Amino acid sequence: MKRFIALFVVLGVALLVAPGVIGFQVEHYYQGLIQQFSRGGAEVVSQEYRREWFGAESRTGFLLRIPAGADRSQTETVRFSLVSQIVHGPLTADGLRLADIQSDIQVEGESPLPAEYQAVIRTVIDIDGQGRTRIDLPAMEISASDQHPAIRFSGMDGEIRFDGDFEKVETDFALPTLRLSQGDGQLLEIEGLRFNSRFSKDSSGLTLGGGRFEIERFGLQESESDTRLELRQLAIEAESGAQGTVVAANVRYRLEALQLDDTVYGPAEVRLGVGNLPPAVLLELQQSIEQINARQLADEQKGIELLNVLMASAPALLKSDPRVTIDKLSVQTPDGLVEGQLSVQSVGLELQEIGNTSAMLNKLVADAALRMPKRLFMLLLRQKLEADLLRQFEQRRLINPASELPDAEQLNAMVSTLADRQLELLLGQELLVEEGDSLATQAKLSGGLLSVNGKTIPLPQQSQ
Repeated sequence: MKRFIALFVVLGVALLVAPGVIGFQVEHYYQGLIQQFSRGGAEVVSQEYRREWFGAESRTGFLLRIPAGADRSQTETVRFSLVSQIVHGPLTADGLRLADIQSDIQVEGESPLPAEYQAVIRTVIDIDGQGRTRIDLPAMEISASDQHPAIRFSGMDGEIRFDGDFEKVETDFALPTLRLSQGDGQLLEIEGLRFNSRFSKDSSGLTLGGGRFEIERFGLQESESDTRLELRQLAIEAESGAQGTVVAANVRYRLEALQLDDTVYGPAEVRLGVGNLPPAVLLELQQSIEQINARQLADEQKGIELLNVLMASAPALLKSDPRVTIDKLSVQTPDGLVEGQLSVQSVGLELQEIGNTSAMLNKLVADAALRMPKRLFMLLLRQKLEADLLRQFEQRRLINPASELPDAEQLNAMVSTLADRQLELLLGQELLVEEGDSLATQAKLSGGLLSVNGKTIPLPQQSQ
């Protein structure tokens, strides 16, 4: 009997002591969650973490800069806080766990959702350090006002799963329906939105994986012009992984239909790929991009920073002879089917040779094919020629202000004449071939030799 009493005493002491010890581990995992927020582009501006024996409370302030202005060169800032109530294990309401964390997002000190709204943001960390965050936003309806349209939200649920070192992360989200309306009209409609991803770090720290994003239906109504855009069955899939000693990635876009008022495009499918990428260089790029995102720069400045990073990595990337492909291009248009493919690979190309056209062409291997309706080709050609002519006339007026611009009828006649001549020239040189109501071309580049539709085309030579 004394042994049982001693055992219960030991267990009782252990259960009392354990939460305090576990609290230090829980804080480590919680800081890892905060780092995930920061990597997503939200800057941590303040943090309070009050750890007690059986639990803790945390309040972390974030600053999010959103591009604004017509040219997106300005930024607007949004401040929000993640407020969490943390229960230390090993005994929680959900069983044996390291911790049970209930969180709320507050904007400028207030929750963006009504007080009665029962949103659930809950993170559970298991004894082995693995965890999951469950997000459950119930359905709600908000009536229209002078500040915002009516909102009908069918709810959203999702889960983020992670290991103890945050080196493996899986995500699943689903949003069945979201509608914004004003009066009798629907301004925005989203149906069947789903997102899932899985990423993990290899031994070097490089993150690889893939995911899928899909929307069953997306509708947008422009209130002023009454223009309506609708997408149906949109899906985007991405995958990256190691292939021997290099890395390859591919993206696939699929769309059942895109409707702009009464004009319908689709179905459409595009498959893109890149290959022969060195992992060490990708890791450096990944770390640099994370640092740039954390700084929350304006779009223009971010573009400059990214370009600098790419230029610094270009020599090492070129050493691996990278390859870029459009494995499939297929778009059904009102005028007919557009289809094509492209493969381009550099072989022994160095950065200093990129400005030398002859040297570049000698170190590129390419294969391309394109087929499109003749009517669509002529429409695109006419648009380009019209823009070129207008630019020339504007430049002429800068030299001679007295010169006049052609009227619409004259400009249309000039464009038609030039377009017909260019098409006749391209067909005569066999750079394009007619196939029924379509125009097609095939091109190959290898060893400095270019052939189009089986005909060798002279290439520029390096100047001496």
